[in-house]
Amino acid sequence: MNKNENLTGIYLLFLLPLGVVSAACAILFLQLQENILASISLIVAIVSFALIVSRYMKYVGDIRREAATAETAERFRAEQAETHVEELQHYVEELERSSHALRESRERFRHAAYHDALTGLANRNHFLEMIDPCLRTSTDDLGERFALLFLDLDRFKTVNDSLGHLVGDKLIVNVGKRLVAVTENRGVVGRFSGDEFAILLYKIKDPSEAVRFAEMISDEIGVAFDLDGRQIFTSVSIGIAVGNSRYKDPEELLRDADIAMYYAKEMKKPYVIFDQIMHARAVSLLELETDLRLAVERDEFELFYQPLVNLDNVSLVGFEALVRWNHPSRGLITPGEFIAVAESTGLIVPMTMRLLRSACEQAVEWKERGLAPDQMVMSVNLSAVHLAQRGLVDQLRSIIFETGIEAEHLKLEITESAVMQNAENVIAVLKKIKELGVRLSIDDFGTGYSSLSYLHRFPIDTLKIDRSFVSTMEDGSENGEIVRTVIALAKALNLSVIAEGIESIHQFHQLRILGCEYGQGFLFSRPISAKEAENLLADDNRWRNILPPNEFGVIARNLEYTHLRIQ
Repeated sequence: MNKNENLTGIYLLFLLPLGVVSAACAILFLQLQENILASISLIVAIVSFALIVSRYMKYVGDIRREAATAETAERFRAEQAETHVEELQHYVEELERSSHALRESRERFRHAAYHDALTGLANRNHFLEMIDPCLRTSTDDLGERFALLFLDLDRFKTVNDSLGHLVGDKLIVNVGKRLVAVTENRGVVGRFSGDEFAILLYKIKDPSEAVRFAEMISDEIGVAFDLDGRQIFTSVSIGIAVGNSRYKDPEELLRDADIAMYYAKEMKKPYVIFDQIMHARAVSLLELETDLRLAVERDEFELFYQPLVNLDNVSLVGFEALVRWNHPSRGLITPGEFIAVAESTGLIVPMTMRLLRSACEQAVEWKERGLAPDQMVMSVNLSAVHLAQRGLVDQLRSIIFETGIEAEHLKLEITESAVMQNAENVIAVLKKIKELGVRLSIDDFGTGYSSLSYLHRFPIDTLKIDRSFVSTMEDGSENGEIVRTVIALAKALNLSVIAEGIESIHQFHQLRILGCEYGQGFLFSRPISAKEAENLLADDNRWRNILPPNEFGVIARNLEYTHLRIQ
């Protein structure tokens, strides 16, 4: 039953009594129509009926309006409910889409957090997590063990510098693919950064199995890579650390494999297995670096001086200033123990500049006191690191001006390998140094890889023959011929020659005969302190006893000069 049928029922309920009342009024009217009372009653009845009808009609109107309002409200609520249902459905759909997108985003972030972006291999974080369960189950008993191999490509920087980083990235991707193919199901491959990779090798019986696997990797990586139609060859240095109960943290295992890898690079071997001696050395190097930084701050370095001698008349022509580290607990330390660390950390730059100033000040002091000959030269070693430093020439100019040393009495010695690292740039720097009036010498000549096309372009004054050739001249080996050749080359280029490491009178006489002009070595003096150098300067009879009794040697040497120059 609808709302209109309800209203019709209500109307009938009201109309029935109204009809009865109307009939009664009509009967009454007929009976009383002849008297006044009847008339009044009729009027009253009519009025009453009119009022009743009026109220009834008003009541019916109110009911209709309320019904219409109720119907409108119900329709509005229905429409609202339908709208809410649609909105709720849309919200649920959006929520589901957002949830799906969130899951996908979470997976992408997780993948990015645990994988290398270039190769897709496990990154360092993921790799360390995979090592952890292996450590928890490892034992020292024979049986299934595991090993970590840390790999680094050799000369990868050369590829980037010569062919560009795009080709370098392609090489990294292809190396990763080869490692995955070689490893197969035996382990997992990861890439950490740059050209560094790692392999977690599962289920090995003994270290020799890891070694065989490393050899297989080395052979595989040694095969040429075809990149954009160009064949590129590379090799790999591998450090091996075998898991055992001693390791409690994945980082420790990774550290030891990394140490072994650097040993492999240093020893130029394809792989090296880690041992505790390597770790002890690494700790010692770290301690040395820390002590070295403090030493630079505290100025714990001291200069020793080794004489440079004219081989013709054994007169002193200068000194080479050599640094010693006056360590507070270990005493004097020779440069062989700390120069490499100083260069790798950059500490060599402030250290050398300070020592260079001290050497210049010492030379000036000796000359002012009348101890040193007027033309005495002070030689100071300059590292390859300095040649790459901006402001080197300005620093040298300031030191020369502030110490008062004459520029031509200062000689800088640079190793052969240093001048060839970046020949064009080095030539430009050396020319600016030469413009100051400073002399230049190539140290350890013959041990590097100088190109004759570059050698004549270097603005140098002296070649210094390495001690390794001088020390074996007496053995009748080919080193004697090398020394002869270097001397001839120097004469052809109008350069003077210094032989270092002279330890015997026989070497001294051989070098004189070959025409070598200058020399230094233990035959004359070990590196000595400034005080001992002053005593040496005051001794006019030094080294006279090593001269030959006649000058036949000098005559032969002069004849050799002539022979060399004619040829």
